[in-house]
Amino acid sequence: MRSTLAVVAITWGVISIVVLVALGEGFYQRQSASFALLVSNTQSAWPFQTSKPWKGLPSRRVVKIPDEKAQLLIQSGFVQELSLIYEKMNAKVTNIKGQLLTSYVGGIDSAYLPLALLKTQQGSRNISPTDITNHIRVAILNGEIAEMGKIVIGDSVKINGIPFYVIGLLSEADGGNPFRYSPKVLIPKTTYQDIWADKPRWMLVKPAEGVSIPQLRQEILSFFSRQIHFDPTDRDAIYLPDLGEGVNMINAFLRGIQIFLGASGAMTMAVGAIGVANIMFLSVTERTREIGVRLAIGATPQTILGQFMVEGMVLIFIGTSLGLLASYGVVAQLGQVSLPDWIGIPTITLSSVALSLLVTAMLAVLASYFPARRASCLTPVIALSARF
Repeated sequence: MRSTLAVVAITWGVISIVVLVALGEGFYQRQSASFALLVSNTQSAWPFQTSKPWKGLPSRRVVKIPDEKAQLLIQSGFVQELSLIYEKMNAKVTNIKGQLLTSYVGGIDSAYLPLALLKTQQGSRNISPTDITNHIRVAILNGEIAEMGKIVIGDSVKINGIPFYVIGLLSEADGGNPFRYSPKVLIPKTTYQDIWADKPRWMLVKPAEGVSIPQLRQEILSFFSRQIHFDPTDRDAIYLPDLGEGVNMINAFLRGIQIFLGASGAMTMAVGAIGVANIMFLSVTERTREIGVRLAIGATPQTILGQFMVEGMVLIFIGTSLGLLASYGVVAQLGQVSLPDWIGIPTITLSSVALSLLVTAMLAVLASYFPARRASCLTPVIALSARF
């Protein structure tokens, strides 16, 4: 009975380690995917205003980059892909019933969604080059806007009274993406320019192969300083945020959560190991006379030590095996349960299994060694005279 309880304790400890680490790994992978844009090689650029005078031109000039000059970046040699984004904050977007949905409309090209790592729901399609060339009135909606207006793919919305056919809905699984909420309604940039005679609000730039992000920032600043005429050292003229800044801290924080969960499971395992140690100490106490007889007929202390070490290891091996099998079952069931999206899908990795086996092995040695050592250190006379 006591051995069974010890096995149950070890089994529960292994389940705790593996399942908690699996939850932590699922959380880490989900959040890492959400922040993928921060570690991608895509750079955003936001024209702002100059802070320095330049060749007779005053400071504090508002920087606006026309589409045709921005497109020249593609010919520069340091840019592989470019997307220009237009934004209107005071538009009027309604459903067919006239319900106001949002005032936030963006004009994009077909490169925007891939560069921004934005995903669409099943049945959606991206804005195509044909849509842009022919000024087609199509729209992609943020999922929340679609839900608010009860809009599905194939319905229509009105932008400033002009009907647009809905060809796509953005996925809600991009929680950490900084571009998830901007803008809420996307239309072809040429169709946008038919309604509003604006210049691009900002752009996304993917560097050519071999060009680093810091080098890309400097090249963008130098390129537009020649095009728009401002000081090439004026970093206020075009805001180039370092989206990768702090990524190491984010990853360390996420890993820290995973380590904390693993440590919590290890503490549970330690409790199980203490139970095994107690069982072994009790076994040594109850079998003291048996140990005395064995020592008296020639058994060495090393033989007694090995016997009790093996007994302890067997209990822990059985508990560990049952724990691993149960852990796979628990994680498989958790994968079928509708967990909150931010938790991700629990994932058992080789590292989590290796961690549980390492912790188990260490605790097994400690839990078995000291009772076994006590048994091996008994003298035959004292052991034979013991009474219980």
